[in-house]
Amino acid sequence: MKLRKNLKYLSLFVLSLLLITSAEWVSLWSNRSVFIDKVITKIEFKGNINTSSDDILELMDMRPGIQLSQGLLNADMRALFVSGFFYHIDIQGEADGDGVKILVLVKERPRVKDIDFIGADEVFPSDLRDKIPLKENEVITPKKVTLSKEVILKKYRDEGFFLAYVRFETEPVNPETNTVKVKFIIDEGEEIPVSKINIFGNNEIDTYDIQGIMDLKESGIIESGVFKESAFESDKQKIAAYLKSRGYVDAEISNEGTNWEIRWENPKKKDKRVVIVNFKIIEGEQYFYNGYTTSHDLTIAPNGMPQFLNKENNPIGTPKEEWSPVYPVKFLEDQFEFAPVDVGEVFDETKFQKDRSSINEAYSAKGYLFAQVIPRRKVIELSDGSLSRYENCDKRGSSDAIADCNEEYNRLNVARLRKIYEEDPKLRGKKFIHVDFTIRENNLAFIENIIIKGNKKTQDRVIRRELLFKPGDLFNSSLVNRSRERIFNLGYFKEVNFNMRPGSDETKMNLIIELLEQPTGTVSMGGGYGTITGFSIFTQLGENNLNGTGQQITGRVEFGPIRRYLQISWTEPWFMDKPWSLTLSAFYSSRTLFVGATSITENNNQGIKEVASYERSGVGVSAGIGHRFLINWTHFHRYSPSFFASTRPTSLVSDQVLAEVDRGWQFRSQLTNGLAYDSRDNVFNSTQGFNLIFSVDNVGQYLGGESHFDQFSPILEYYHTWFDYTFFGLIRKNALRRWRVVQQFRTSSVFTFERTPKYRNQDKERIPYIQVQDRLFLGGYESLRGWFFDDKYYPDEWKDGASSRVLFTSELRFPIEPTLLWFVIFFDAGSMYEQINRAVGERKEFFKNYDSLVATQRSTEPVETYLFENYNAYGKKIYDSPLVVNDPGNLVLSSKNLSMSNFRFSWGFGLRIQIPVLPLRLYFAQKIRYTGVEDRPFGLYPDNNSFQFVFGIGDMRF
Repeated sequence: MKLRKNLKYLSLFVLSLLLITSAEWVSLWSNRSVFIDKVITKIEFKGNINTSSDDILELMDMRPGIQLSQGLLNADMRALFVSGFFYHIDIQGEADGDGVKILVLVKERPRVKDIDFIGADEVFPSDLRDKIPLKENEVITPKKVTLSKEVILKKYRDEGFFLAYVRFETEPVNPETNTVKVKFIIDEGEEIPVSKINIFGNNEIDTYDIQGIMDLKESGIIESGVFKESAFESDKQKIAAYLKSRGYVDAEISNEGTNWEIRWENPKKKDKRVVIVNFKIIEGEQYFYNGYTTSHDLTIAPNGMPQFLNKENNPIGTPKEEWSPVYPVKFLEDQFEFAPVDVGEVFDETKFQKDRSSINEAYSAKGYLFAQVIPRRKVIELSDGSLSRYENCDKRGSSDAIADCNEEYNRLNVARLRKIYEEDPKLRGKKFIHVDFTIRENNLAFIENIIIKGNKKTQDRVIRRELLFKPGDLFNSSLVNRSRERIFNLGYFKEVNFNMRPGSDETKMNLIIELLEQPTGTVSMGGGYGTITGFSIFTQLGENNLNGTGQQITGRVEFGPIRRYLQISWTEPWFMDKPWSLTLSAFYSSRTLFVGATSITENNNQGIKEVASYERSGVGVSAGIGHRFLINWTHFHRYSPSFFASTRPTSLVSDQVLAEVDRGWQFRSQLTNGLAYDSRDNVFNSTQGFNLIFSVDNVGQYLGGESHFDQFSPILEYYHTWFDYTFFGLIRKNALRRWRVVQQFRTSSVFTFERTPKYRNQDKERIPYIQVQDRLFLGGYESLRGWFFDDKYYPDEWKDGASSRVLFTSELRFPIEPTLLWFVIFFDAGSMYEQINRAVGERKEFFKNYDSLVATQRSTEPVETYLFENYNAYGKKIYDSPLVVNDPGNLVLSSKNLSMSNFRFSWGFGLRIQIPVLPLRLYFAQKIRYTGVEDRPFGLYPDNNSFQFVFGIGDMRF
C-alpha cells in the first residue's frame, strides 16, 4: 500500500516535469528550481517598443555563458523595475540542451510625445518646459508627474499667482509607438496684491528705510504690489542683512510674528483678496568698528615645522626665522575695505564679509583653495572703566601680564578709543568690535575630477576644450572664472555654474560644471538699414552647435535696392580636437555704389541732387584658419580669391568708372593675416574687458589679380562698468546689480597703401591699383552719425572715397531693461586720408600745383577769394576756408595731419533696442566742430546746428 502511494507521487512528479520541459516557455520565477544553476545560452526580449534590447540588457547582469542563479534572477528583476521603464516584467526560461534560454517579457510605460500647457498665459510655456522633470521622449512615471506639478505651482507662486491650480491629463496611448500626449491644465487664478506690510521691533532703523530694500511692495498707484512667496522669503534675509550692515550685528527676524495671511479686502463684499505681510525684527544693540588684526597661524606640528603654513615655501628643516607665508600681512590688509581710519564707524557686517572673502580670493588665485580665514571678535565697551583696564598696564602683577596688557592696548586701538570717548559723548557706552583674522594656509588644492552635468546635446569634449585647466592641475580661481566665461561665450547655454566638492583626500577637490542648454539653431528673418548701405531684408538659417560638436554652418540671403548678398559658410572651431579653427565659405554679392552727386540747387545738403552710381557684382570663396593660444589670444589667416565686375553705370559717373565697366570681370586675390586679443566677460552683452584685433590684408602683388595694395586694420574696444543701479550699495537690491551703466570705447582704423604688381606690367591710369570699390567713405549710421558721405563740410576728395580712415566712438549706455533696451549717449569722430601717389593724370597735376593755384587766385581776385573763403552763398560767416579744407597737403596721411583739426565730430543720444532678429538703433545726432580753444574745445556749426535723426537696423557699425 505504501509502495503504491509512493509510485503515485513519483508518477505525478515525472508527469509534471515532462509537462514543464515540453512547454516552449515557462516562468522562471515560479519554476526556478528547474533552471537554476544551468548555463544561460541566449537572452531574448519581447514587448519592448521604445527601449532597445541592448539598453535593457545593459540594465541586467545576466549574460550568455554564465550560470543562472537565484541571486542573479532577483537582482535583474529588481533592476528592471527600478529603471522605471516598465510596469510589467516577466522573465521566462526554455530548456536548451543542458542550458537555458532566457526570454524577458516587458510591458513598457508610455513615453511622452508632446507636452502642452493649457491656460499658461502669464508664464512662458518654454520656462515651464525647461524646469519640469517630465520631458519629451521620456517615460511617464507618477513621481515625475507629481514633481512637475509642484514645479509649475512654485513657478506661479514665485510670479505672484498664489491661487494657481494644476491638473494633469493624458490622451489615449498610441499602441504603435507607445507614446502619449500629456497636458498640464492650469488655472492661473489671480495675482494677489500686498495690502499692507507691517514691520515691528525696529526701534532705531526707520521703517521706510527697511521697506526701501525689500522686493515686496505695497500695492498703489506706482507699485502693483503683487505678493510672491519667494520674495517674502528673500526679504527676510535682506532685512537681516541690512540691519547687520547698519551695525546691528545680532539682528534677526523672529519666526514668531513674521508671517503673511490672505484676507478679503472688503469682508462684506468678498470680491478681492489681499495679503497682509508681517515682519517681526529683533534689532539688538548697535556695534562700531575697532579695527582688524591679521596674522598667520604658526602652530608647531610634531615635526617642529608650522602645521598650517604652506609647505612649498617652508620644507622640513627651514629655520624658524626663514618661515615664509604665501602673502605677507601687509598685502592682505591692503585688500580690506575697512581701513584703520574707520575706527569709530558703524560696524558694517557686509563690508566685514567682503574683507574676509578678499583673503580667500587671494589665496585661491594661487591654488590654496583650502586656506582658512578664522575671525575672532573682541567686543569692547566704550566706557571709562573698560578703557582704564588697558591704560594701567603697569599695575599688573607680573612682567608677562604687563607685556600682554601692552600688546592688547596697541592691538585694540585703546588710544584711539579714548579720543573717541572724549570727543563724542554720544558713543559712550556703545560697544566696539575688534576682529582678529587668523590665517591657516594649509595645502595646495589640486583638481581631481571635472564632472559635467546638464549637456544633453553638446558633447563633453566641446566643453572641456574651453577649460584652461585639466584634472591634476593646481586650482586657480582666475583660470576657473575665465573658463566659465569662455563656456558661456559659446552661446550654447543659458546658465553655466561651477561648484566644488571635496576630493578623495585633503589636497584634492572635484569641480562640478552644471549647464542649462538653450537652442542653437537659428531660422530668422529681419532687416538692416544704413545711410550708405540702404535698406535690406535678409533670411538666415544656421546651426551654431551642429550635432553637439560645436561646428557652425550658416546660410544667408540678403536683398535690397542697394545691396544683394548670398553666403554660405561652415566653421570647425577645434579642427582635429586642437585649438585650430577651419572656416570655408562662398559668396555672391551685388551692390550699388554711389560715387558722387551733383547738386542742382543752392543748399548742398537739402537740395535736389543728380546721383552718380554703378553696380559692383562679385563671386568668390574663402578658406581660413585660426589658432587660439595662451588664454585670450588668437591668430588667424584667410585666403579669399574672387571675381568682380562693374555694370550699369549712370550718366554722371567718372571716366574711371566707365573704364572699369569696360574691363568686365576682374580677378582679385587677397590674403588676410591677423592677431586678436579678447578678454570680454560676455561677448553678447559686454560689461568689461578688451577686444583687440589687428589684421593685415595683402591684395594682389605676388598673389596676382588687378588690385594691388596692402591694408592695415587695427581695432580696439574697451568696456568699463562705472556703476550699477545699486549706486555703490546705497540701494540694497540684488536684482539691480545686473543693471550696469557701461561705457564702450572703440577705435577702428584702416590704412591702405598702394603697391605694384609683381608678375606683369599694369597701366595704372587704365586699371588703378586701388579700385573704386576699395575706397573708404565716412558718414551715416555705419561710421559717423549725423554726417553724410557727401557732406558739404567735407573736403571734395572725401566725397569720392579715400584710401585711409580713422574712426573713434564712445557710448555711455544706461539700461532701461538690460536684455532689451538701453538709453545711449555717444560721441563720434572720424577722418580720412589719401596717398598723393594715388592721383594720376590731370588730378596728379592739380595736387602738385594746388598751392600755386591758390596763391594766384588770392592775388588776382583778392575780394572774390576773401568772400569765398569766409562767407557762404547766403552771406553767413563760415569758419573753415574751402581752400584750406581742400588743400591736398592736409589730406595726406602723416603724423602732422592726424590732428583734431582734421577730424569731423558729432554727439547725440538715442536708444538701443535689442530685438533678437531685428535690433533697432534710434539716435539723434548733432554735428560739432573742433574750435581749438582750451576752455571750450567744441562748438556748433552756425548754419547747421540742428539734430539729425539717425536710424539703423542691425549691428552695422564700423
